[in-house]
Amino acid sequence: MFQVVIPIFAIIVCGFLAGRFSLLPSNGTTTLNFFVYYFALPALLFYSLSTASTEQLTNTNFILANLLIILCCFIVTILIFTIVFKKKFPDVSLYGMITSYGNTGFLGIPLLTAAFGQEAAIPAAITTFIYDVVVISFVIISFEISKATKSKQTDQRQLVPMLGSIGKAILLNPINLSLIIGITVVLLEISIPQSVYVFAEVLGPAAGPTALFSLGLGLASERSVWKNKEIELKESITLIVLKLIMLPILAFVIIHYIFPIEDDLWTTSLVILSALPTGALVYVFAEKYQTLQKQVPLLVLTTTVISIFTISIFLVFLSS
Repeated sequence: MFQVVIPIFAIIVCGFLAGRFSLLPSNGTTTLNFFVYYFALPALLFYSLSTASTEQLTNTNFILANLLIILCCFIVTILIFTIVFKKKFPDVSLYGMITSYGNTGFLGIPLLTAAFGQEAAIPAAITTFIYDVVVISFVIISFEISKATKSKQTDQRQLVPMLGSIGKAILLNPINLSLIIGITVVLLEISIPQSVYVFAEVLGPAAGPTALFSLGLGLASERSVWKNKEIELKESITLIVLKLIMLPILAFVIIHYIFPIEDDLWTTSLVILSALPTGALVYVFAEKYQTLQKQVPLLVLTTTVISIFTISIFLVFLSS
């Protein structure tokens, strides 16, 4: 417990204290996140994947387990919020994203590499890519179909912008781009200069502590979010339970009994990645489609704080 969990979350506490006592400016979170997003994390992911084996990148059971976890969680969330809470399409797809899309980039990968070493970045990177492709596609397709249905023009010209939006959101970001390049290097056996590997190996490890510190700094600067009065308590509790408890339990069952994997590190990584809080990227889509803009920040903040305890419990359980 003290060797793995406490040091990791101590970095988050340091970031929180730095923000609470104004040791860093309030906009420091943005700067640190940009550094992680555009430089450190892509370097870490590229190095991890480009030095992996073909067998690791084509682990069928691991890929299928990820897909089944996402589909089950997304569908269950949509059914609950459609039948119980009477939410309409396409808004329900954003609820599905809240429960199935975790903060893998800024918390999951740094946490796993800090706890289990560089090897943990490989399953974490593969999971990140699958989640980005599947969940983001679901949300964009849902809202674009709804937009096309409401429009008077239903010709094929609407299909091109929709496909373009999906492609840009999935492929044209530094994290997924680094994943694609790393996978391509391995599958095509491309020779990369040693200087590139040295650059990535030196820069990549900065992603972990920087992302964790920035997360704590962000928690300190977003305390006003707690004052939001437009949140339905029952809906929020349902989303939190689905994201932080039911999803990792589902992942544990699937990875052990449906698509079993012999490597303990990969099984542990998948469960912990499923237990992550809601990713901040959800807010980008909430703003883009003008849906749940006031609810999502509170859910991101709440799940992040609660996950400090739930992830610790899952880590201890999996380690035992």
